[in-house]
Amino acid sequence: MKYYSGSGDDGSTYICNSRVAKTDKLVKAIGDLDELNAFLGNALSKIKYGSVKDALKRVEHDLYLLSGELSGYIDDSAPAEKVLENNVKFIEDSIAFYAKEIKDTTNFIYPNGFDGATSLNVCRTIARRTERTVLDAGVSDVYILKYLNRLSSLLFVMFRYVNKSDNFKEDIFRRD
Repeated sequence: MKYYSGSGDDGSTYICNSRVAKTDKLVKAIGDLDELNAFLGNALSKIKYGSVKDALKRVEHDLYLLSGELSGYIDDSAPAEKVLENNVKFIEDSIAFYAKEIKDTTNFIYPNGFDGATSLNVCRTIARRTERTVLDAGVSDVYILKYLNRLSSLLFVMFRYVNKSDNFKEDIFRRD
């Protein structure tokens, strides 16, 4: 199998049923989604807690749906799937689940911890950037925007949950 087409050698790619520059804002947003998904895979390899792994696998799936939506891909052999209210609800329910397992805080927390937790924190920052690039690309779908906005919060509470589960003492920022 050949793993390249060569059709993008001119700096363009095919999305939304047309050729666009690889520097297009929508292409950048799709690239950020791809990067986020890759880092989620990296985080999954470092986490030992089944509930966290299961939730992250669901997020990976949802991010593929979201990427497909943004690139205008429609698979004629299957019904078009989109990120909808139930996907946002999953994120919100997951935030509530992990939030009840950690202490509330109003302080900044240094992004320290063991591999699994710190990987989640990297994912959190990529999720925030992805949200900004999706907005900058002009995406206005309410469920996509809610999903990405809530995702960074989920990754933050998961980061704290994994640190707590690993018995890592949070390092709180203090103005001294």
